Amino acid sequence: MSDPIYVDRDNIRRRMGDVSALAREIETAMGGMPPAADGGAASALLGFIAAGGSEAANEYAGAVQLIGAITDDVMRDNEATESEMTAELTQLEQELDH
Repeated sequence: MSDPIYVDRDNIRRRMGDVSALAREIETAMGGMPPAADGGAASALLGFIAAGGSEAANEYAGAVQLIGAITDDVMRDNEATESEMTAELTQLEQELDH
């Protein structure tokens, strides 16, 4: 059986007042922002430029992930190669000792 849930209305009202005050501060700050600059003929291209920047950032993030994956594979392969070399050298030393 679950425990009953207690709702403290006074604290909820107080917290909502805090949130409302914060929202008013944000609204005031946003209202103080200057209007968007008029870029003249370039204004029609601003969306295209922003989309290009976003796509470039996405491509960069993908490239970084790809480089990370390749680096991980190279390091794993390097460790395997070192293990194989160690095993071969150990076997060679054992054969030379006999």
